[in-house]
Amino acid sequence: TKGRWEAEMIDVVRHERVVHLVINAPPVNVLDGAILRELIERLRELEPDETVAAVLLSGEGRCFSAGASVAEHKQDQADEMLTALSEACLALAAFPAPVVAAVHGACLGGAMELISYCDFVIAAPDATLGQPEIKLAFLPPVACHRLPLLTGFQNAAYTILSGDNLSAERAQAMGLVQKILPKEEWNEIDDLFNGLSAPVLRITKQALAGSFDRNAAERLESFKELFLSKLYELEDVAEGIASFEERRAPEWKHK
Repeated sequence: TKGRWEAEMIDVVRHERVVHLVINAPPVNVLDGAILRELIERLRELEPDETVAAVLLSGEGRCFSAGASVAEHKQDQADEMLTALSEACLALAAFPAPVVAAVHGACLGGAMELISYCDFVIAAPDATLGQPEIKLAFLPPVACHRLPLLTGFQNAAYTILSGDNLSAERAQAMGLVQKILPKEEWNEIDDLFNGLSAPVLRITKQALAGSFDRNAAERLESFKELFLSKLYELEDVAEGIASFEERRAPEWKHK
């Protein structure tokens, strides 16, 4: 049975026991605070439904998501944006059934941070992942915590400090992506989870959660404080945002 109802920015599509949450905010599914809060709400609504064997998180249109809203990186909005991102990440990790990210096209910045808290990631061959924040004089606080745990320190440091994009193959080699699968074959994931016991999947996710970093919320908060207290003292941060909005190369003052 397939059911569908329209959400404001996240479509909910059910394929038997697998529920697809599809970010639908054209043209490039930018993750602003409203979308992140809606994602948390959709997960809360699904949580009591014990017939759900798995959730598949994907993006509609050109890409999974070009990342968090640069406009919301401005100092007066950053706290709220970072809080919403951290809470959405923790909600994915805490969901009682497996959550799989299915990525195509760009999956950058806050979007890559978001998928790092899913149970595993599948990617279309055209997927491009990356943490480009450093190029706008920002740091990715969630990635600074999570990425070293997934990829090892040096892979994480390279990704975060260079801001370079990763191909699906490179992301798989680093351990961030578990399977490369063309988009038209993503129903393999539906078939996989529809063929398994929903309650056993939930118990197994609970067992896996025992390995989860118990201090994740505390650490994310400390990285957020570093972001809010240190970065905005620098002139280069304002220049990073201005250069993005004006579509030009930044001119760093290194102060």
